[in-house]
Order: sequence, then structure tokens, then C-alpha cells
Amino acid sequence: MAVYGRKILRESAGKEVDIMEILNYPMEEVMQVVSELAGKYTGCDHSSVTYEKAQMLMGAVMYCVREYEQQKSNALLTKNVSVKEAYRYGREIVLDKRKKLQELYNELILDFRDYGSVCLHDIIRQGIPAFLERYDDRYAPQETLLTLDYPILVDYGALSGVSRVLNYVQCICLEQKFLQKMDEGYVIKILRAYQRDYAYMIENICEVVCQNLLGHMMLDKPLQEIGFDKEELESLEDILAEKTKEQISAFAFKAMEQLTGKYYDDNDLLLYLNNGLPDIVTRIQCSLQNHCLGNLFVI
Repeated sequence: MAVYGRKILRESAGKEVDIMEILNYPMEEVMQVVSELAGKYTGCDHSSVTYEKAQMLMGAVMYCVREYEQQKSNALLTKNVSVKEAYRYGREIVLDKRKKLQELYNELILDFRDYGSVCLHDIIRQGIPAFLERYDDRYAPQETLLTLDYPILVDYGALSGVSRVLNYVQCICLEQKFLQKMDEGYVIKILRAYQRDYAYMIENICEVVCQNLLGHMMLDKPLQEIGFDKEELESLEDILAEKTKEQISAFAFKAMEQLTGKYYDDNDLLLYLNNGLPDIVTRIQCSLQNHCLGNLFVI
């Protein structure tokens, strides 16, 4: 296989990187593994490997090695492992993640609800099946294939391939667990009150619902009671006007802890939902300054 130089990988983000800055292995070992993979890809006709395909295959090797290294809490454990072994172990991890993704999706889709969100519907009903069908775990495991337009509450932008999609679907599962404790009509009513044409809204559903629930908890208003009247919104404004951003944040985190502890008893869910609280608190402060809390606390 021809050697295209040290800089031969252009990652999905479009940034060219030096493989020696990423892989702590001898260049010769790395290229040997890439060469063997190229042989499988072309049927041993290495001369047919284009520059772009060489980039893809180098990316495949790097992705698998990274998967292996990231599984190890102690980096010293990787020092006596050859790049060929690291690649092999990493590919096993990739295959295992693909299997877990398929199993998780099979469970998720049984009772999946999109609550009228076109974006959420499309990514789960169409996007994830397409990924599972088209994902090339041998020659292009680093490819994510999907844009994952529905926003979750954790930024996995640094990940790619099956690792990113698996983490994404795990977050969707947590969201479904949270939302399905409520009546579907109730969730839809919150979304519609928040934005009439919410079906095409590119916002996280859980964040909108959590935001509304926090209004109830700040007023000690039972969650099953629907609607905020003018007097309640004025009381809420008076309560919040006396609090700093830090105090509002502390209340929000405490309220979410109580909510999940009472109805879910799931620490993973609590940790996930907490990721959305900083943005909620910022919106509360902004609405407070503009005297429009009714735009956030809607039913």
C-alpha cells in the first residue's frame, strides 16, 4: 500500500490531523494495520486505493484503537499492546456497541412516542434504522451517517460512529422514561401552549416539560393542577425577583432531585435532566426581566 504521508486522515469535522499526535504507536505498525485492512477492502489490489479511501481506512483503524484506549481507565495498560491488538480489541468493542444499539432500539421502539415532534419521529422511526442498516463497522466505523437533528441534553459532538449514536439513543430512552410517566395529552398540551406549531420545533421536549413543572414546584402548586392564572404568575415573579441566578439554579436542581426521587428513583435520569437546567434558569431570568414568565410556565 502506498504511504500518503503522516497527515492522511480528514475527520468528519473536516480538520486534518497528524496521526502521530493521536496514536502512540510506531508509524510502521500503524501503516501495516491500515495496509492489511486495505487488502481486505480491495481484494489485495492496493493500487486501487484512492487517497480518499486511504483516509477512510486510516480513520477506521484510529477509531477502533481509540475505542480500545477509552475503555481503559489506566493508560499504562495500553503500553504493552501492539496497534494490531489494540485495533482488534477496539473493533470488538465497536461490534458490541452495535449489538447493544440494536437491542436498545428494539426495546425503545415498542412503546416509543414522539408527542407530535416531527424531528424526534424522523430520527427514531427512520434515522436509527437507516444507521443500523448502512453502518460499516469494518471499513468506516467512524462515520456517524446521521445529523441527529433532534437536540438531546448532552453534547456528544466529540464522538462519532456507533459510540455517538448509542449514547444518543440512550438519552432518548431516558427521555421516554421521564415523559411516559405523564399522560401523553398532558405533554402535548404543554408543548402546544409553549409553541403552537411545536411539531417542527427544534427544541428538546423534556426541557420544555421540566421548565413548566418547575413553575408548579416554585409555587408549591400540585403538578396535576393545570394552568397558571395571572395572580400565580405575579406571585412567581415576586418570588423569583428576590433570588439570584445561583439561588434559582440551586432551587431548580433541588426540585429536580425531589421530582425524580419521588416518581422515578433513577439517578441516571436525574443526571441527564440536570443538563438542561442551566438553559432553563437562563430563560427564567430573561423572562423575569421582560415580565413574560407566562411564556415559560404555560399550563
